[in-house]
Order: sequence, then C-alpha cells, then structure tokens
Amino acid sequence: MSQQRDRASAGRKGKKGKKRTPLALRLLPLLLVLALVGVAVWQLRGSLLRNSTTAIARGNALGNSYSGTLVIARDEKLVERENTTSIDFIAEEGSHVTRSSVICKVYSSGFNQTEINRLNGYREEIQAYHVNQVFSTYVDAALDSQNEDIASLSQQVRTLVQGKGVGSLSNLERQLESALESRKNYLRQKYPDDQTLSELYKVENDQLKKIESWTTTYTASEDCLVSFYTDGYETMVNSNTYSTLTPADVRSVIRGDAPEQSAVSRGSDPIYRTISEDVWFGLFLCQDREWNPVVGQRYTMQLDGFDSYVIEGEVESFTRIGGDLLLRMRIDSSVEPVLNIRACGATVGDFISVLSVPRSALYTYDNQIGVVVLDGGVQTFVGVTVVSYQDEDTAFVRPTLSGSPLEDGKTVMLF
Repeated sequence: MSQQRDRASAGRKGKKGKKRTPLALRLLPLLLVLALVGVAVWQLRGSLLRNSTTAIARGNALGNSYSGTLVIARDEKLVERENTTSIDFIAEEGSHVTRSSVICKVYSSGFNQTEINRLNGYREEIQAYHVNQVFSTYVDAALDSQNEDIASLSQQVRTLVQGKGVGSLSNLERQLESALESRKNYLRQKYPDDQTLSELYKVENDQLKKIESWTTTYTASEDCLVSFYTDGYETMVNSNTYSTLTPADVRSVIRGDAPEQSAVSRGSDPIYRTISEDVWFGLFLCQDREWNPVVGQRYTMQLDGFDSYVIEGEVESFTRIGGDLLLRMRIDSSVEPVLNIRACGATVGDFISVLSVPRSALYTYDNQIGVVVLDGGVQTFVGVTVVSYQDEDTAFVRPTLSGSPLEDGKTVMLF
C-alpha cells in the first residue's frame, strides 16, 4: 500500500515538473505551411499574368444614336464693302479681339501703292533737307537719334511695300508718323522756322490726308473672334436665320449650291466676320423614320473627324418632311473647333461612351472587378463598372475613375 502511494506521488511530481512548449513554436509549422501556400498562389498568379494572352479595348457607344449631316450656323456678322482695293489685316486670323480693337484697314478704289511711295518720297526729302541744309552746321545728338529712328522705319516700310519684309504696314506707318510728329515738335521748339521746310511738311500732310480719304479703319464692336475666311453662307445660315431653314435649304448648303445674294451683297466684297465665342447652332439632317426627338431635350453629338470632341446640344425645334428629319439644336460650347466648318457628318443620340473588352479580361482584385492594362510591359489594374454584356464573350465597361489608362486602343490581359 505504501509503495502504491509512493508511485502515485512520484507520478504527480513528474507531471508537475514537465515544461510546456510555447504557442508560437507550436504554430510555427502551420505558419510555414501557409507561407509556402501563399508563395505558390502568388507564383501561380504571376505565371498566369505572364502566360495570358491579350486583347484590345475598343471604344463604343451604347444607346440610341442616329447618323446624318450637320450644317453649322454661328452667331456671326459679316462685314462687306464695295470698291475695295486692298486690305491691311491687323488682327490675327481666328484670334480673340476686345471691343474697340482694330481689326483691319481697308483701302478703297482710287488708292494705289503709288500714293504710299509718293508719301515716302516726301518724307525722304524732308530728312535730306534736315541733314544737308538746316543742320549741317549744328551738333544735335537728340535730333540725330530721331533722324536715325525715322530712317530705320522708312526703310522697313519700303522693304514691306516691295514684298520683301514681314510685318504690318499699318503698324509701321503709325510708328513712322509718331516719330515724324515728335521730330517736328522738337524742331519747332529748338530751331527757327524755315520756309522750305514748312512747305515740305505741308506737302507731306496733304498727302497723308489724301491717303486717309481712301482708308477705312474697322474696329470690333464687342468682344469676339475674328476671321477673314468666308464661304458665302454667312448671311443665309446664322443664328438669326437657322430656325427658319427647311430640310431643302439645308440640303442645298450640303450640296454647296451658291446662296442667293442680297441687294447689299451684290457688288460688295466680304472683308471679315466677327463671331460670338461660346454658342453656336446645328442643323442636323437625318433620315430615320423611327426617331421622335423631344424639344428641350439634350442629346450627345459627335462630329466626324473629331474623335475626342463630344458635345451636347439642346433641341429647339424639328421638322419632318417626307423622309427627312431636321433638328435645330443650340450648342453652348466653344465655337473655335468649328470656326471654319460649314457642314460635316455627325452622330446624335442619347448614348454613353463605353469600352468593349472580352469577358475573359475581367479580373477581380481586392474585391473589385476590373481589367489589367498592359502598357510597355507595365501591368496596371483598372477598376471598371460593367455597363452590360453584349453577348457571352464581350462586356461593355467604363472605368470607375476618370483619367485611367484604360481607353480605346489599349491592350488588356485575358485570364
């Protein structure tokens, strides 16, 4: 009995003295296994990316869209004039001008280059008289400087008149006139009157007045764009007339038929046109019998040849005659892209822009669906929203974030 008690006591002492293995050490084999599995999964994923094939994302439009031809009407004014001999363009083509800015100078019938040459001849006589007669015995550094400036400007005018220079003749004339006036005032203050010199100045002034009688300076009546290119439709197709134009009128513009000229236009030459910047109008002609547009509704519009130029237009009225449907639309957008366009193909509708990709390009990463864009060997995951499925092979998607690298023509990976 006593031996049994001793053995039991010894057994209890043995259990109490045994050391336990720490939890981290007991879990270590499991962690190693999980790590190996994770590496395998990552390596497998990398292998899939390396070995997968690719496809090209293509831009598409979903919704109802209608193709036709767009005739463009601008809020513009055409300036015309009879008996025009030449035009000196001051403003740049297509430039923004502010109210009262000089646009151009127009020389009417009766003016010719001989008059300018005669004026320059008088000015050369004045300069020569200054040098050889009046001030040959004077030392006047200020006058010498003014004479050099005048000589330089006169030479620039001659070069430009001969067609060898680049610049604005009217700008040079203004500078030369200012320099001559400054010298004239200087001479009157510092030197006594000279009868010969006074006569030369009188002849010069008479010639200036003669030239000015043939010259009209045109300025902007408001802030606008200015263009010196015209096509003859400015008075027929504009913001004031477009609401009255019929499908037949629009077809004649598309064909390029010469517009009927008004009594004012006959015998006149177009000089320039001024255009309001932030609004223009579209006459959209199509032959879709099923479309029933809604006045006041905004539709998306894309012009042929302008892949990235997508705009919105509001239907103000429409006319259906026979097989022709004519929409008259207001576009509150910059007129600059269509400043010199009269007609072009267009697509109008209530559609949205999407990208078509194979369904096998859809990949889930971090609980988000997307595609992997491959660009120069660099793989970029781009989250997308699936708009719809075209069929069992193709999905229409849109990037969830703007400015993403997923766009038309980009390479996507297949899985």
